[in-house]
Amino acid sequence: MDRSIDNHDLIQRINKDDQLAFEVLFKANYAPLVVYARRFLSDQDAAEDIVQAVFVKLWERRQELKIANPLAYLMRAVHNRCLNELKMSRHHLSLDSTLPFYNEVDEPAPDEALIHKVQEVISLLPEQRQRIFRMSRFEGLKYREIAVVLGLSIKTIEAQMGKALQFLREHLPTAVANFNEDG
Repeated sequence: MDRSIDNHDLIQRINKDDQLAFEVLFKANYAPLVVYARRFLSDQDAAEDIVQAVFVKLWERRQELKIANPLAYLMRAVHNRCLNELKMSRHHLSLDSTLPFYNEVDEPAPDEALIHKVQEVISLLPEQRQRIFRMSRFEGLKYREIAVVLGLSIKTIEAQMGKALQFLREHLPTAVANFNEDG
């Protein structure tokens, strides 16, 4: 994706119905997004269709969208559409057949209060480290993808994740112990 092109400026122009700006954004990002989609899908045509659909949706909703980071928006939209395609595809095994049998009686649902405690500990992380952690663990982005979205080096992402995980190892046992005492 061409960093010399100001995607944010293009989005602002697209919001005002500038077809040329849309074309520039499309041409600059289409091929890399297809490559990204191919990481999920084995079919080149399906990858191209998904990227085209993302751009069509962007154009259709151009006046109502407020996009702070166009590259992150496009990557996330392609990512989500690829996952939806995989879920709906008949060529992939169903989730039930790929996971071991889950017995609800043997494993109770996670306790909401405990989940809340874990979220509290995560919220204690510095803002950027928390964002990196959430992108990695909750959104499923790889370090390389996070680095692109945030404009940081992969080494910085790795260092921040290491610090986040160390912090969680140190603070979660205390939070869980306090939870067990309270409960």
